[in-house]
Amino acid sequence: MEKLFMPKVINGALKHFDNRYELVRAAAIRANSLLRGDKPLIDERIAKQHKYTVVSLLEIKEGLWTKK
Repeated sequence: MEKLFMPKVINGALKHFDNRYELVRAAAIRANSLLRGDKPLIDERIAKQHKYTVVSLLEIKEGLWTKK
């Protein structure tokens, strides 16, 4: 498994939001839902290797989850 380059993940996720504040809020909301038991929208093998905050950023970057 290739190591994540977090600035690349964050910049990719920022394409879906107007500013970093909105991204942080959305990622926190998604990370909390993962903590409460929601299933990850990315590959399970990748999700198991990372914390919920990183999983939420990866989901946002891939366009799999957006704040409603």
